[in-house]
Amino acid sequence: MEGGSDNIDFMKLINTKSNVDNITPHKIAVVAFIREYGLLKMQAKYMIDCTMAPKYRKDFCILALKLIQCPDMEFKDLEALLTDGRYNLLSVHLQNFCVRLQNIYVNGINALMDCVISSVEKLMLEHSETSPSVITRSSILGFYLRRTMVHLDRLTFVQIVSLYKSFCLYYQRGRPGLMMRSLSKEKLNNMESQTVLRCLSPTLPEENKPQDILKMNAIDRDNLEECQWSRKQAELFTAQQANLLQVNENKALQPRQMQKTIMQIIHDIPEYPDVHFLSFLNCIRMKEFCGAQDSLYNCFDRTMSSTCGTSVVCNDKNKNFRYAALNRAAMHTKFGHKAVAMESVREAVGAAQEAGDGACLAAAGAWGALAGGRARRAALLARAPRPPRHAAAAAQLMAQHAAVNAAKPAHIFQIINKGASINYLHSMTDLTMVGLANTAALWALYGKTEMASVSSQLLLNLNSKCNVGTGRVWHASESGGAGALAAAAWRGHAALAAALASRAAGPAARALAAAHHATFALHAGKWEEAEQSIKQLASFDRWQSQLLKAEMYFLKGDATDALECLQDILDFCKTEDDTLHYVSLRVKSMIMMSEVQQSFSSIQSTNIMLLNEALSVAKKYHLHYLAATAEMHIANVQLHMGCTKNALLLVRKVLPSVMAHGSAYDLARALLLYTKCRIATAPTAGEPRVQVIQSCCEALESVKENFSKIGAHSRLLQTWYLQAQLYNDIGNYASRNQCAWMYRQLETQNPIEPSNMLHIMY
Repeated sequence: MEGGSDNIDFMKLINTKSNVDNITPHKIAVVAFIREYGLLKMQAKYMIDCTMAPKYRKDFCILALKLIQCPDMEFKDLEALLTDGRYNLLSVHLQNFCVRLQNIYVNGINALMDCVISSVEKLMLEHSETSPSVITRSSILGFYLRRTMVHLDRLTFVQIVSLYKSFCLYYQRGRPGLMMRSLSKEKLNNMESQTVLRCLSPTLPEENKPQDILKMNAIDRDNLEECQWSRKQAELFTAQQANLLQVNENKALQPRQMQKTIMQIIHDIPEYPDVHFLSFLNCIRMKEFCGAQDSLYNCFDRTMSSTCGTSVVCNDKNKNFRYAALNRAAMHTKFGHKAVAMESVREAVGAAQEAGDGACLAAAGAWGALAGGRARRAALLARAPRPPRHAAAAAQLMAQHAAVNAAKPAHIFQIINKGASINYLHSMTDLTMVGLANTAALWALYGKTEMASVSSQLLLNLNSKCNVGTGRVWHASESGGAGALAAAAWRGHAALAAALASRAAGPAARALAAAHHATFALHAGKWEEAEQSIKQLASFDRWQSQLLKAEMYFLKGDATDALECLQDILDFCKTEDDTLHYVSLRVKSMIMMSEVQQSFSSIQSTNIMLLNEALSVAKKYHLHYLAATAEMHIANVQLHMGCTKNALLLVRKVLPSVMAHGSAYDLARALLLYTKCRIATAPTAGEPRVQVIQSCCEALESVKENFSKIGAHSRLLQTWYLQAQLYNDIGNYASRNQCAWMYRQLETQNPIEPSNMLHIMY
């Protein structure tokens, strides 16, 4: 025997289920619904002075499309849909539909077959050019009727009997229903004598006369094979939900409900691979690794099985392999498994180069840039010809790569503008939103809060319209809401921040809301509330919550625990220096550590060295606001060491930047420090000193306003106390007594536990 004849492709022997829709009782009911409408329309065509109102035609078309696309529903649900008033339907149409279903139930398989076959024969028969068919063969309804008839014709006798038994159970479970109760026995028994829309009422054949209803209670429901989802319905559902997850996640089904529907589709159509990929996206959405991995493997296993079962060239098999590796790389990158993600990236890159697939190669390079670190990112983002979409995405990644490598901001925003021009030229709205979010994040990183707020507002008001399913979805980007929420909380607008938090329900917005609530509670000295919010934030951002925990320990006077938390952050930042977040986190941790050392240590030389290092890192990476914050702390140390003139000069230099971009809390602290520096450098006596002190008392009004805006009661009490001392120094006893009275009232209304906050000078 020749060797060539023994080469059997065993993968082709896999028993894959054919792409044939199962005929279910719901589909038979839909066919009957369409049939009765077509007969009414046919009668109206042959009658004189008899027309069907447009509202009935329009609502029938909308309802028929819904019934074709939606999964199978119980008969009682169908009754409720037809009778709840949402659709304008002719009463005679519903009456004929009820009689048709009852006729099938009573007269058996012959009536079921006649309902489907006669629908095609009567409604699609074209008599002449002047007398066209009621339903066009190439229309949606015509295609649905012809497909149902073809699939019914392929069934064996045993399958037809099983279908009829299923229909009987389907019909029984709906009776007595809303629609059946609305039709009296006289209407059912004397349908031929109905005068409602006389010219539209067709003559019922003899088979439509009701007989005694058969009892089908003995049929075992468990022995019937019922299918709730057809292949076309599953494809429509998968496409809709996948699109919604991409463009507007809030409009998609809730994760639990979506997974329940996915399991129903998998039960009905186990060989359909796309629903497994939708399950993969849903698991990624909920950060569920095991489910995401299983769904991804199931998707591509079934894709390969269906590919190998047909005559497909090897290049298409390679396509499945390389995109499986690409999605695996994306999954591990999302979950932070960077080493495993890079293995998948290398596999996808090799397969894409072998097949010459530029799109897959560019996508693999992008995921490798996210997972591979600086060296790999520089190599994978090298300039190469790319399609517009991948070129725009590469521009965003190049901007991030340049930012973490301390490039000049002008160069970074030039790269972003190049990507934005590509987005605008090709109308890529999703990447336009990504570009605005990236711009807002970079402005916030550099400390330009107002510019970040402008970009966030542009993103929040950028509505993108997309047709999904039967309706249109208008949505605003979650990043825009989160950015606007951050700006509102930063400036101390509590009501606006709460409104934005209620509107934006994404993880980023919830994380910012938790951080805002924790910061507010810390300023107010509410340690239990702050600790609870910090624990909530830990599920979104571990290291930001760790920084807030260190601040809580510091304000409570626990220097040891505060230093331990800060040291953990700094140790982590030494190994994770390839992300924008960790550069700013490192500088913030160093500034916080300097505060702890200043308050609990008498040696200031170490503190100055730490602040100078933080200032150097901030200037290297162009973190302008953090650099200004570090200089404010240096000025505070100089003030405590007696270098009052140097402290005043430094504060005057930095104060405009803080007033332009600082938070309400930082602005109040900066003005308070500036006031203390002016007091320390004021003349010792005479009218000049009185003028300086009076000016300082007026400046403290703005300090009190900002502290009260964010609920920092301890700092507000401290400011009232300082203002009372200043008024006492210049002899303004009435104002002094007023400040002392306000101090007493606030202390009574908001009792605050003793904390380290009263010892903080900045």
